[in-house]
Amino acid sequence: MGQKKVEEFRYYEMPVGRYDLALLGDSWITTYRTGEQHFHNYFEISYCYFGEGVVFLGEKSEPYGPGTISLIPSNFPHGIHSKEGGVCRWEFLYLDFAGFVERCYQSDVYKGMRILDQITQFPILIESEDYPRIANVVRAILDENREQENLNREAVGGYMFVLLQELVRLNKRMSEINKKESLHVEKIRPALVHIETHYHEEIKIKTLAEVCNLSEPYFRKLFRNCMKTSPLEYINTVRVQKACDFLQKKDFPVNDLAWQVGYSSVSTFERNFKKIVGQTPKQWRLKSSNDREFVGYQTKVLRGWLE
Repeated sequence: MGQKKVEEFRYYEMPVGRYDLALLGDSWITTYRTGEQHFHNYFEISYCYFGEGVVFLGEKSEPYGPGTISLIPSNFPHGIHSKEGGVCRWEFLYLDFAGFVERCYQSDVYKGMRILDQITQFPILIESEDYPRIANVVRAILDENREQENLNREAVGGYMFVLLQELVRLNKRMSEINKKESLHVEKIRPALVHIETHYHEEIKIKTLAEVCNLSEPYFRKLFRNCMKTSPLEYINTVRVQKACDFLQKKDFPVNDLAWQVGYSSVSTFERNFKKIVGQTPKQWRLKSSNDREFVGYQTKVLRGWLE
């Protein structure tokens, strides 16, 4: 049997009181080599200033050049590979849309949930000249993080609100243009939303199939084809990701943490956490923040590229 493809889970912490994290500057002028694809706990938006190459999106790949913008939802494997001998400059934004929407729509939770549901659930590459509004807002958020002027947080919040609306419109437009191509992902989207909102509860594969109006055998097959992993492995990845979030914010006893992220058994939680992260929850929490790099049987959890 062939060896399973290894992917990296790059975990980021949001700065306190913010919903955006930017990776900027000359450090990102380099020759990119994909090696292993990776995925994140937040929505990633990347902007290419110069250079050419290929962006890998799971088993697909698309060319990029100056002005390319990648829109990558959390938990989707991807990677950048520069043209042979070429140097590129990218900058990266990680956005906590769930937290931002929760804050903005406190008086209308249902509307907030509908907006989150309409943000693209699959990775897309777009060109700045085709989508100048999105390009302008993305560059504005990057520049606000670079310049750090007065009322920076408020300005970024305003740009994020505009970006939300543009992504909803983009999702509708792309769905119409690529209806056939995105049909399979759209079929399992209700399951992805259900897992994200009900990870702390018992989740049966039968229930996920039902919310997608699919038979369970067909759902399992379609989910694996789209996500490159089984429904159960995906659920465990999301739960471990949430556990990492809790471990960063609060000193949860392991028993309580297991229940908080949807496990009824502490031993099952610890077994899955260690399988994905490479260490136990206690070990991961105590590990130095600059030294969290573990290799699991199938995935690696990194704290992104932050040093």
